[in-house]
Amino acid sequence: MNSNLKYFWAILGLILVLIFGVFFSLPDQNFHLIFCDVGQGDAILAIKGKNQILIDAGPGEKVLGCLSNHIPFWDKTLELMILTHPEADHGGGLPSVLERYKVLQFVSNSLVVETGLFQKIREEILRQKIPVYSPKAGDKIKIGNLEIEILFPLEKMGEEIVWEKEGSPQVLGVSVFGGNLNETAIVSLLKYGDFYSLLTADIGVKQEQEILKVLDRVQPCQVLKVAHHGSKYSSSREFLEKFSPSLAVISVGAANRYGHPSFEVLERLRNLGIKIKRTDLDGEIEVISDGKRWWLKKR
Repeated sequence: MNSNLKYFWAILGLILVLIFGVFFSLPDQNFHLIFCDVGQGDAILAIKGKNQILIDAGPGEKVLGCLSNHIPFWDKTLELMILTHPEADHGGGLPSVLERYKVLQFVSNSLVVETGLFQKIREEILRQKIPVYSPKAGDKIKIGNLEIEILFPLEKMGEEIVWEKEGSPQVLGVSVFGGNLNETAIVSLLKYGDFYSLLTADIGVKQEQEILKVLDRVQPCQVLKVAHHGSKYSSSREFLEKFSPSLAVISVGAANRYGHPSFEVLERLRNLGIKIKRTDLDGEIEVISDGKRWWLKKR
């Protein structure tokens, strides 16, 4: 076989590999909710067709592996990015995501905190001129046939000007937040047809009570992202009973120094008959729904 023929077959083989790669990377018609295994932190990827939503980005850069495993290699756009609160275990990987993906819409509170992470995120948002929206309870965000209803915070937090103009927050007249960021975290109910997933970030029992107090009607959900990695100061029995999830997902790192998930929360979940999945034991967890039925992807 001459060199030209070998070259032809090599090129043809490469083309076939690319064609098969593209074919098998095409999105299906189902909704995919992926709880990425990022260690002690949260990163949740929601995919329906060509629309991709990332809620938090965990610590470090492990989130990038999760994105590349589930988003076709030619697609470098995230339709929506939600940062529930700017702490390292939820936003540490965000700068890396912003460097590699184009984010069309950013949702975050507008509280200013004195950390290098927040400043890095803010600088990148301003540099790329990404539109930012600060939500409040009752807001609804629609992307295709996905809907995100905001349950918390009850009011907008901070001043959105911090995402709109360069210069230090002090120059813009925005004060630095000195409270507990967990108590400000964005909580959302993600809906696809008759499938509901409650994403609770790092809120505590007090915020759970505030949510229940203002809701006219509590929509039961099939999947719950357990608050604050299973902290004993979250996931009250009343909150769990009201939303009555079938599956509880705990995003948590192995042998973490906080003792997450707590024995108390695990017992409450078990006593209510709620199935438990944990990223430290089960790795990445993927829930799939056709809008009526839902199931866990088999590993």
